Amino acid sequence: MTDDPQLYFAEDGNPRSARFDDIYYSLQDGLSETRAVFLSGCGLPDGWAGRRHYTVGELGFGTGLNIAALMQLWATHRPAQGHLHLFSVEAYLMPREAAARALASWPELAPFAEAIIARWPPQRRGFHLMTFPEWGVTLTLALMDVRDALSQWDGQADAWFLDGFSPAQNPDMWADDVLSAVAAHSAPGARLATFTVAGFVRRGLQAAGFEVSKQPGFGRKRERLEAGFPGTVKASPAPERIAVIGGGIAGASIVHALRHYGYQATVFDIGPQASGNPAGLVTPRLDAGGGAISALFADALYAATDLYARLCPEAVLAQGVQQRCADARDEARFAKIAAQPDFAPGDMVLTPEGLRMARAASVRPPEIVKALLGDAAVVAETVVRVEPGAPVRIVTDRAVHDYDRVFLACGDGIFDLPWAEALDLRPVRGQIETADAPPPDPQPQAWGGYYVPMPEGFVFGSTHIRGDRATEGRETDRAHNLDTLRAALPEAADRAAEGTVSRAAVRVTTRDHLPVMGEVASGLTVLTGLGARGLCLGPLLGMAAVAQALGVASPLTVASAHRLRPERLQAVHSH
Repeated sequence: MTDDPQLYFAEDGNPRSARFDDIYYSLQDGLSETRAVFLSGCGLPDGWAGRRHYTVGELGFGTGLNIAALMQLWATHRPAQGHLHLFSVEAYLMPREAAARALASWPELAPFAEAIIARWPPQRRGFHLMTFPEWGVTLTLALMDVRDALSQWDGQADAWFLDGFSPAQNPDMWADDVLSAVAAHSAPGARLATFTVAGFVRRGLQAAGFEVSKQPGFGRKRERLEAGFPGTVKASPAPERIAVIGGGIAGASIVHALRHYGYQATVFDIGPQASGNPAGLVTPRLDAGGGAISALFADALYAATDLYARLCPEAVLAQGVQQRCADARDEARFAKIAAQPDFAPGDMVLTPEGLRMARAASVRPPEIVKALLGDAAVVAETVVRVEPGAPVRIVTDRAVHDYDRVFLACGDGIFDLPWAEALDLRPVRGQIETADAPPPDPQPQAWGGYYVPMPEGFVFGSTHIRGDRATEGRETDRAHNLDTLRAALPEAADRAAEGTVSRAAVRVTTRDHLPVMGEVASGLTVLTGLGARGLCLGPLLGMAAVAQALGVASPLTVASAHRLRPERLQAVHSH
């Protein structure tokens, strides 16, 4: 979790941090200060005129006031098809209720403040994705130490707001190595603004390569700083023709991300695979070792459940999933997972049965995929060949199509294309059963198998047969699923024994059981290998795949993206 800022509201009603003995904003008028120091100080809104993508970085999220004011300015002066990318760092996150109280001081910001408060992150460590499609805004909030945050971000900011607590009270935020990292993440021609004129801050910015000038201050502050980074930004041409091969959870997540960033895509899909199951679980891979893998799945879990609750709440069956202990070793493993800072307190709770994952969910995958796809055009043709280049050529069983960018997210269909062998991908057949009997337990559960209650019955499974691409229902698999269910929930197995409907699909896995995301050839990006975690990973990795293809800041940490790069599998497979 994040550290405690020791927040309190002073007699004048303004929020203060006892930890740093400092205010969060000007006692005169915090909003006017934000506009004068940061928005005008960075030359906004003129700075983003004519830009398709514009990125702002901030050190010190605080109450969210700067971001709310920036979003208001963007909404008023948004360039055509423009998208605003925000990256803000906060190691001492205040509670949602305190932020709401602070932002309520400015009714004119209400729509933006309320949107931020509605998406306010839990007290956890990680990259927290917040999307505001109504205004074309994406905010990645880095809940961690400033050095960790800057080292894990892959973006280049066009403007920087340096708004940490006073350098006298919090010198760490203003150290030379931090300012050098800010410079390393600055686009050519970037602007920077801050309220302080402390000598060591000014010298640190100059040493990092900024041209620094003092400007008249706001309120009782006599002066403030503005800085510029050398160079001029060169906007890269936006892809106009985009295709996504695959309409399951991976492909649909990419389509949704493209739409969020302001792009339309054509989808090539001939039918649902595992995303066609009537019910499924949104659960992370539980990794007691922590590190980048645990962080990836935690960041993905929060992004997915937040998106589903906002985009298609009717597709969410239940919030919370019980992970049952399979053996005695699980008790110690679950205790380690419950203590990981990637999850907020209360989101991973030890129970007599095992581990209750409060943020996990059970959902209806077909409804989620439908909501993610929206009104995207779907071409029901079988892809025979994909030829990378400029343009990328898609050859189907009926026609030839050319595109500027193609995303390969076709699940089992990838085994009919050469990249499956190049990436050493492996098929895994999974069969599930649907019983139309009343569910005996209302709580979704997972162990070696899983059980998902629905109003009309319950789903259980699943087999994992490696190297098998057949999708017909098998009585042997049904018997295996019933045995697995009986070991955990005998009453459910008794009810299911009267009759079930079987459904089999093929999932794609990798040697290290992690997804593959990245460019594999000119104009061709792959997202595959999500295995049984597609509903958890899809939304975040869809955003990351699109961000990478567009050349904009990713919502993934550098460490997570590194673990997913295609080269890791290509290099091993070639030896």
